[in-house]
Amino acid sequence: MIQALRRGAEAVLVLMMATMFVAFILQVIFRYVLNLPVGWTDELCTLVWLWGILWGASFVMTNREDIRFDMLYSHLPRAMRRGFTVAGSGAAVVLLLVSLPATWSYVTFMKVESTASFGIPLNWVFSIYVVFVVAMAVRHGGIVWDALHGRLVEDGHALGDGGSAT
Repeated sequence: MIQALRRGAEAVLVLMMATMFVAFILQVIFRYVLNLPVGWTDELCTLVWLWGILWGASFVMTNREDIRFDMLYSHLPRAMRRGFTVAGSGAAVVLLLVSLPATWSYVTFMKVESTASFGIPLNWVFSIYVVFVVAMAVRHGGIVWDALHGRLVEDGHALGDGGSAT
C-alpha cells in the first residue's frame, strides 16, 4: 500500500512539474513572441515550484535520498552511528513539533493576503508547509524508531524507503 501511495505522490509531482514547464513555455511565448507579458505564468510557476519542492520532500523523496554529511559518520562503529541517528533525528522531530504551533499560526494568519494574479489566499499557498513539517516529523520519528531497533537508513529499511521494517 505504501508503494501505491508513493506512486500516486510521484504522479502528482509529475503533474506539478509538467504544469510548471507549460507555464514557463507560455511565459516565454507571451513575453518574447507575442510581446504581451502576463503575470499569471510567473505566479503559477512560483506556486507550483513551492508546492512541488515541499510535496516531493514530504512524499516522494526517500530517506536514502536525503543530503547527509557523513564523512565522519560513515567511519564510526555501528553502535555510535545508531546513537548519532537517534540524537540527530530525535532533535529534528522535537524541533519540527515545537515549530508546529507557530507554523500553524502563521499559515492561518496569512488568510488575510492573497496572490496577485489568481487571488488565492496565502494560507492555502503556505498550507503545504504544515504538511511538510508533519511528514518530516513522522519520517524522522520512523528513523529514530528504526535506529532504536538496530536498523539504519543506510540499510535501506527505514520508513519511506520501501524496504521491510524488520
